[in-house]
Amino acid sequence: MIKRADLYIVPLTFKHPIVTAHAVLSVRRTVILRLETNDGAIGYGEGVAFETPWYTSETVHSTIDVSKLIIQLLKGMTVSAGSFHTIVSSIIGHPMAKSMWEHALWEIEAARANVTLKQHLQANDQVECGRTIGIGLLTQTMKSIESALDAGFNRIKLKAAPSELLTALQEIRTFFPNAPLMIDLNGSAGTQSLDWFRQMDTYQLMMVEQPYPSNQWVASAELQKHIKTPICLDESISSRYDVETMKHLGAGQIVNVKPARVGGLSEALAIRESGTPYWAGGMYESAIGRYHTLLFASLNGASFPADMSGTSAYFEQDLLDTPLEVENGKLHIPDHARPDWSMVTQLSERTISLIS
Repeated sequence: MIKRADLYIVPLTFKHPIVTAHAVLSVRRTVILRLETNDGAIGYGEGVAFETPWYTSETVHSTIDVSKLIIQLLKGMTVSAGSFHTIVSSIIGHPMAKSMWEHALWEIEAARANVTLKQHLQANDQVECGRTIGIGLLTQTMKSIESALDAGFNRIKLKAAPSELLTALQEIRTFFPNAPLMIDLNGSAGTQSLDWFRQMDTYQLMMVEQPYPSNQWVASAELQKHIKTPICLDESISSRYDVETMKHLGAGQIVNVKPARVGGLSEALAIRESGTPYWAGGMYESAIGRYHTLLFASLNGASFPADMSGTSAYFEQDLLDTPLEVENGKLHIPDHARPDWSMVTQLSERTISLIS
């Protein structure tokens, strides 16, 4: 049974602002869960929803509110990662909040078995990684791409508003004709013409990620019929059943699996078993949540490099006691990594005890 459950609201400052199709992020507030059971086992999870609902409907505030409901359902119960989703099934949606709790329970299960979470999941020692670059000032974008390729990254994901994209791609391909490029539209291209997408075909992209909003399955299927570039779905995929829908409709060929977005490692593992081409994506989370995602990303079966970077890539200060660093485009996964709790408490702007 659960003895303590505490949430820490931690603002993390980006070294450089992150540019997406919908937002520019300078500070990223995240929610860290510390879970302790009556037998002394401790697990940590991260709620990776953003402050505003530009990515999905979940937010930092909704993560806190849903956690207050979850602890009421778990009180007095013996709970595991496997039984968790059944126990909280009366709460509709909110996969990122649920993922935070499930990942803490995975850690507790590993601790009780006297193994690391890496051993528990039978994860590998390293994972091939790609680099995400926001298209801003074009000269700086070119330098960032060159730096990423020199560092051994085998996939470059570009993020930009549709209005800037084609001009930027033309310039980028002039200087990097064979670079492994893809673009992420975060559902922002709903008003773009078919001709616009066909022009994009000429740039030999690995994939175009989430061209339309998450619920526009038919539009995505129609688009895939008319373009050569494979569509990868991201925000549309919240479970293994969404993957089945994608395949049935022909709405895409690849999925970006973010364990936090699909409700946790259990559902991510089910998607992996479906045989659909996939890769693991990040959420600009702290290294606490990133470590969980990297363990999943390292499992055999991923079709493309993970969308992850080391702990030195994003934030001025991060929250893990062990650095996660990329070397030659691959990120080594340590056997054991724990939160740097002094850093968590130092940076936390608010702590919420869910059990009084």
